[in-house]
Amino acid sequence: MTRAFLTSTVAALALAFALPATARDMTQARLENAHTEPDNWLVVNGTYAAQRYANLGQITTANIRDLTPRMMVLLGGQIPAQGGRYAVTRLEGTPLAEDGFLFVSDGWGAIYKIDVRSGTRADFVWKYEPQVDKVWAGDVACCGINNRGVGLWKDSVISVSLDGRLHRIHKESGQVIWERKIYDPGIAETLTVAPLVIRDLAIVGSAGGEYGIRGSLDATDLNTGKQVWRTFTAGGNDRDPNEKAKATWLDTYNAWESGGGSIWQTGTFDPRLNLTYWGTGNAGPDYDQEYRPGDNLYVASLLALNPDDGFIKWFFQYTPGDPFDFDEVAEHPLIDIEGRTLVVHAARNGHFYGFDRATGAFQYGKQYPTVVTWSGGIDPKTGRPMTYVPGAPLQKYAPGTVADRGGAVGMFCPAITGGKNWEPTSYNPQLRTIFVTSNEGCTGMRTVTRLNHFEGKLDGTSKKRSAWTGGATLNNQQMLERGVTDTRPVTMAGNSLNAIDVTNGEVKTKIIVKAKLWGTVSTAGGLTFGCDQFGDLMAYDSTNLAPLWSFNVGSPCGAPPMSYAFGGKQYVAVLVGYSPPNTQTATQGGRPGANLMTPSNFLVVFGL
Repeated sequence: MTRAFLTSTVAALALAFALPATARDMTQARLENAHTEPDNWLVVNGTYAAQRYANLGQITTANIRDLTPRMMVLLGGQIPAQGGRYAVTRLEGTPLAEDGFLFVSDGWGAIYKIDVRSGTRADFVWKYEPQVDKVWAGDVACCGINNRGVGLWKDSVISVSLDGRLHRIHKESGQVIWERKIYDPGIAETLTVAPLVIRDLAIVGSAGGEYGIRGSLDATDLNTGKQVWRTFTAGGNDRDPNEKAKATWLDTYNAWESGGGSIWQTGTFDPRLNLTYWGTGNAGPDYDQEYRPGDNLYVASLLALNPDDGFIKWFFQYTPGDPFDFDEVAEHPLIDIEGRTLVVHAARNGHFYGFDRATGAFQYGKQYPTVVTWSGGIDPKTGRPMTYVPGAPLQKYAPGTVADRGGAVGMFCPAITGGKNWEPTSYNPQLRTIFVTSNEGCTGMRTVTRLNHFEGKLDGTSKKRSAWTGGATLNNQQMLERGVTDTRPVTMAGNSLNAIDVTNGEVKTKIIVKAKLWGTVSTAGGLTFGCDQFGDLMAYDSTNLAPLWSFNVGSPCGAPPMSYAFGGKQYVAVLVGYSPPNTQTATQGGRPGANLMTPSNFLVVFGL
């Protein structure tokens, strides 16, 4: 009887372990205190503060060489749309981890729940397929087919799909509860951003600035699936009678209606102040500043909003009248240090900024790429570029950096892609250091093409869903044809990893890396991880950026890693799936043949 009882008990326990556990509801209290659940990763950038810090110390600088792959599972999404313009999709998201389950998305917005509790095998629990019209949506995705992750709320997973829909999916069954159509690919609006869940709201924003959309942030009531508010990022909040943004577009034809201001990366949230912080994208058109004279609020800006109604409490515009395509869509981490409550940002324009997050008071703005030529530096009192001329319809910034309709070409540093683009930073609170990937050198020679209005506006002939950038970059041969003989700045492109002191914004340590790291995660074990387009997952010593370990996953990376724990063991996970480096990039990186890598979509998990 004893043997039979023990046998049946062991069998029952094994069965219970094999079946999905009943998930805990995701409460607002858990989201606000996500840092107290270090085993879990509950918000796309770790916590509301977006520090991407895993307070886990089992994997250390001493044992990192023992880190090996433990689990891997192939995902869908790599099959391109027949007739679409992209050959491959991308994985740019960060998995969420809750009690031994991971929630991940692929480029088309399919959502997977994956059981990783065993530590040795990753098993699918369910997959939700949103059935995106791939050609219709994908053909107006500016920069690739991608999806940057999901949110959790009560018993549900909250996700987006490229075709402008928000989905509430039951966390246990994978069944859709409702979906809401927020944006319209028919007018070039798409959704790639992971939702930010605050109380009963999910906040997202539209991509599509390169196609002349009017960008916005939008909040949905998660109980009903209905819109609560919308705040435009080009031309301001139409609901606010005191709004002044439209007055900063100095044309006579409402250029703000196609003014850009895309949203790519999830905002942050301070529950004490009840403020959420979002970065906005470039103006539309990207390069033809003369189509949209003025400062063009609120593009290329930081917006601090009340999440209940979407009203803007304060803002800061990084590059007024932006003629360089300097999106500032990336995350804005929240850091408390030396009695200050900061919101910080590694800007695409090549400067690292700090602000008081209650008032927006400027604290510092320091250069972090080796060469920055356009700004003349940052005014230590105002935070404005030193070469900014207040009230000027067209900003010329430093001589020779801005192209115009008259045929002048512009060369500027950093490159159009930054500084840092959307790929997220990570922060180590013990070291008071934030880790920032960056492009180095200058690749931004550019010309301007005069644009027509869109159809339906005055004598417009431009069509929606067609690229509407108003210019292009030049290669070396094109530069020579225009009489530019010194092409060295264009060819000296590179990439770096920077350790920046958040107390003053100064670069403490910089190392050159062979390829861009697509965001990082830092851990209590003194490590900072990142993965690059060559497929190398790297671990660096957070104190000095010494490279300690690498593993090639066999396919290009385009997503940041994260770290979680279950059953007393720490793991590092990353989504793999990106386009291979071109021949030139592969050669420069010392990796001949890397351009022949086969793009594949999968999740890989490492452990000791």
